[in-house]
Amino acid sequence: MTKHLLSLVLLLVLSSCATVFTKKTYKMEVSSQTYSMVKVNDSSFFLPAKIEVKRSKEDLAMVFSNDSISRNYLLQPSVSPKYLYGNLAIMPPGVGYLVDLSNEKRFYYGKSISINTSDTLSKITLEDREHYKIPKKNVSGNFRSDFETNKGQINLIVSIPYVNSFHFNPQNETSKNNTGFLGFGSGVEYFYKENNFIGIYASGVIDFLAPAPAPISYDGEHEFFSSLAIGITNNHKIKRFTLGYGLNYAKNSWKLSNNDYDPLIETSRKPVTKSNNSLGLIANGYFQFGKRFFVGLNYKPSLMVLNHTAKFNYEHVISLDFVWKFKIKQ
Repeated sequence: MTKHLLSLVLLLVLSSCATVFTKKTYKMEVSSQTYSMVKVNDSSFFLPAKIEVKRSKEDLAMVFSNDSISRNYLLQPSVSPKYLYGNLAIMPPGVGYLVDLSNEKRFYYGKSISINTSDTLSKITLEDREHYKIPKKNVSGNFRSDFETNKGQINLIVSIPYVNSFHFNPQNETSKNNTGFLGFGSGVEYFYKENNFIGIYASGVIDFLAPAPAPISYDGEHEFFSSLAIGITNNHKIKRFTLGYGLNYAKNSWKLSNNDYDPLIETSRKPVTKSNNSLGLIANGYFQFGKRFFVGLNYKPSLMVLNHTAKFNYEHVISLDFVWKFKIKQ
C-alpha cells in the first residue's frame, strides 16, 4: 500500500511541468516612450524597468505616469507556454494539465510590454498582447540589459572544461600531445567596475576517452594526461563577450600505464608518472548565451617549470569551457 501511495505521489509531482519548472514570480520588461514611471503593487519604478511580478489568474493593475498625466491599466494574464507545451511530453497524456490546472504558476503576463499615451485601452486582453510588445527598435537594448552587471557584484562560478587539448614536455621524454574530455572548475568573480572584474579560479581537467562518464578498460600501454590549476585574471565585459588575461599555476601530469609490463622483456616499458609544477599565463574569451550560461575557450600556457630549479619549459592546456555564473551579491 505504501509503495503504491509513494508511486502516486511521485507521478503527480513529476507530471507537473509548470509546478516543477516555473517560479511563483518572474521579471517582466516594462517600457514607454511617453511615460516616465510605472506603479505596480504599491511599488514605483522609473522606466524602462525590469519588474518582478507574481504569477496569478487575476488581472495585474499598473499605473503609468509622467509629470502631467497618470493612467490606470489592467494587464490580463495568459497561460504560460510551459503549461501549454511542456505538459505535452508528460506521460500519461493529460496528467500534467490536470495537476497544473489549479496552480496559478501556469499563468503569466508576458515577457515585455510597452505603453504610450496614444494607447486607448485600459484593459489589455490576450488578443491585444501582440500590440503591446516592446517596439523592435528597443529590443536590442533591453536584451542587453538582461546581462547588466554592477560595481561590487560577486559571482560564484561553476564550470565544465568539456574538451581539453594537452601539450606536455615531461622530464626526459619527448613532447606529448593528446585531446580528451571532461573536467571541473569553480571560482569567484568580483566586479571592481561595472564592466571589469577580477576572477580567481581553480580547475582540474583530464583527457577522458569518451565525451561522457562511462566505464572504459585500457589494454596494454596507454598514456593519460591531467592538469590541476589555479589562476587569477583581469577581465573585460563587452556586451555579451568577456575577455580575460592573467597568471596561472599548474601541475601538469603525464602518466604511462602498461598492463602488459614485464621486466624480463627489454622492450617493455615500466609504468611511470611525471609531473611539472609550473607558472604561466591565462587567456580566455567567453560568449554569454543566457542569464547564467557562458561558452568559451580557455588557454593556459605554462612557461616556467619549478620542479627543482626554475627553467623555461613550454606546455599548455586549451579547453572548450561551459560555465555557469550565479550572483551571490548584487
